[in-house]
Amino acid sequence: MNDVAQDLSELLCSAGSLASGFTGDVEEGEQEAILAFPNKPFCLVRNWRLIEIEVSDAYKTALASDGLSPFVLYASDVVSHSTGKRQTGDWVRTTFQQSLTQGFLFESVNTVYVMLGSGVRIKASADAVLAIGQ
Repeated sequence: MNDVAQDLSELLCSAGSLASGFTGDVEEGEQEAILAFPNKPFCLVRNWRLIEIEVSDAYKTALASDGLSPFVLYASDVVSHSTGKRQTGDWVRTTFQQSLTQGFLFESVNTVYVMLGSGVRIKASADAVLAIGQ
């Protein structure tokens, strides 16, 4: 197994650190997204992993200058998407994090993701994250 495949396997299968997401029902999750980000599409997800991408300090600084952090969200189970861009049961890997609100609203540049139930926080290489779905 090559290094990227090994890293991808660890990313998707290792325990990481348990993290709590939104504990209400789907409708309440939708309301939370709308109230916090009224002008953004939203997506509710389960079976999620909040991934801190291992990047250099210079890259972190460059991301920060764009208002971003080196985190992405991967979820293997889309529950719903406000615009229909994703279908129930799809998987999703986001772009970089713009904000994390209330511990369960992950904001990327274009979408807010409501992380339902428990999930995992984990660190991974950029190559492993990019290999998801390939």
